Amino acid sequence: MTPAYLTPAVLRWARESVGYSLEDAAALIGVSADKLRLAETGESRLTLRQAERAATKYGRPFAALFLAEPPAEERQEQQFRRLPGTPPPPWPPEMQLLARRALGRQDAAVELYEVLGEQPPWSETRDALAGSAAGAAEFVRDLLGITMEQQTGWRDPSGYTPLRHWTDAVEALGVLVLQDETLSLDVMRGFAAMHAQVPVIVVNTRDDPRARAFTIIHEFGHLYLNAVGRRVGPETERLCDGFAAEVLMPASQFRATLDEQRHQPVLSAVDRVALAFGVTPLAAATRAALLEALPTQSVDGVIDQIRRRGGGDSGSGGNYYRTQIGRISPAFARLVFEALDSQAVTSPAASTLFGGVKVSNFGKLRDYLNQRAVEA
Repeated sequence: MTPAYLTPAVLRWARESVGYSLEDAAALIGVSADKLRLAETGESRLTLRQAERAATKYGRPFAALFLAEPPAEERQEQQFRRLPGTPPPPWPPEMQLLARRALGRQDAAVELYEVLGEQPPWSETRDALAGSAAGAAEFVRDLLGITMEQQTGWRDPSGYTPLRHWTDAVEALGVLVLQDETLSLDVMRGFAAMHAQVPVIVVNTRDDPRARAFTIIHEFGHLYLNAVGRRVGPETERLCDGFAAEVLMPASQFRATLDEQRHQPVLSAVDRVALAFGVTPLAAATRAALLEALPTQSVDGVIDQIRRRGGGDSGSGGNYYRTQIGRISPAFARLVFEALDSQAVTSPAASTLFGGVKVSNFGKLRDYLNQRAVEA
């Protein structure tokens, strides 16, 4: 078997930078811990296939393992240290890799905009947000362009229709929305990665689709606060929760819709209002409590009932192309296809940008993306 003459110190750096123990990394690569330890000290060599597998598992380009020395690189926790929603350091390897993918997607998007001669739309959005006055939630809702008539017309119990519409509305403002399933919900529900040209919002597909929509708007609240120069503090999460609730469930319309259900049992009323606004029953009940739109005792009892019965769909579904588009980001997928059509990138390069989607699947991926736009 052909040995890989990579740099031992770089191999070790690549493993440690993502947070894998020697034993865990060896298991992923398919070698013994002793074999990997010896390769990291230069006393042995991985084969080319093993080295390629190591690069993949560490989230690094294969060529990076042949650098003369480990590059100077700020740790992910430091790059994301001001972002709420991310777990405390040290991050688990899955979080390290996810953060790296988000940063890589931002860099790739900037390059695609450049080769296409287009201006990333976020700069215009950021200026609009920075110039907004009080009543940010109302301003942002207008900026997103979703009317109350549209929203209350979706009525999709699965939550995928609201998720798709809010995702598209946020991406139209220049934000990439990535959906990922590698982390449990108790580690990460969502986070925003700030960027001057292409910010990213990441949400967890293990969550209910309606909850993901709420998370997207919550994280957009962080982008808004960043645009207006508001520093992150202990109260930021609460502010962004309130922002998302007001964008998705404007107080006046929410009260009016709930009042229409006044003859229904409280749980039934909350379920109907949740369906009308495309949110989870728990979010609707919490909103009703904060607005004092229902008696406190009644709402507390309903919240207990909702929690006992559990949530709804918490997966990305069985549609391969929907899952891939979610991971890639619909807006990013369109950028790649635009670059491919203009011959600014090759098919193999597009495959890499798509996260390894085979060239033979491009047609069906494009069809799903187009169908998704028609359904919107």
